[in-house]
Amino acid sequence: MAKAAIGLIETRGLVGAVEAADAAAKAGFVDLLGFEQIGGGLVSVRFRGDVAAVQVAVSAGVEAASRLGEVISHKVIPAPHADLAGLFAMPQASTKTSQPPTVAPHLADLNALPVAQLRQLVRQLPDPHLKGREVSRANKKTLIAELHRATADESR
Repeated sequence: MAKAAIGLIETRGLVGAVEAADAAAKAGFVDLLGFEQIGGGLVSVRFRGDVAAVQVAVSAGVEAASRLGEVISHKVIPAPHADLAGLFAMPQASTKTSQPPTVAPHLADLNALPVAQLRQLVRQLPDPHLKGREVSRANKKTLIAELHRATADESR
């Protein structure tokens, strides 16, 4: 059984990071863990997979991102410590999914969430009453009410 690895590419600007992610995903059998906007225009892309696949993916991503912008740094971490792997949400079994699973927060915790995250949760509802721009323009109270309504409908 091959060992797991984490791959990181850091670029200046989102376009280079997207190009790196695209090239990396096409070059090696890796799972894209996500993007993170660090600040100052820096964007980090994270991957996971077998060591060899992550090495190939990171090399391809760095090469592609270099053609469009500036690559700040890149790293492949083979067989990361369990604590580090937990930070990057690396489950033991590697399964490719089209969308990462979303974890709905407990309804009591909704008031602590920012409005942008509440809007994302409402957009993920299977049958929301708020649609399109209504979600974009809704305030925190309206968004929380919609999430409560959807949860009440599911329990029936």
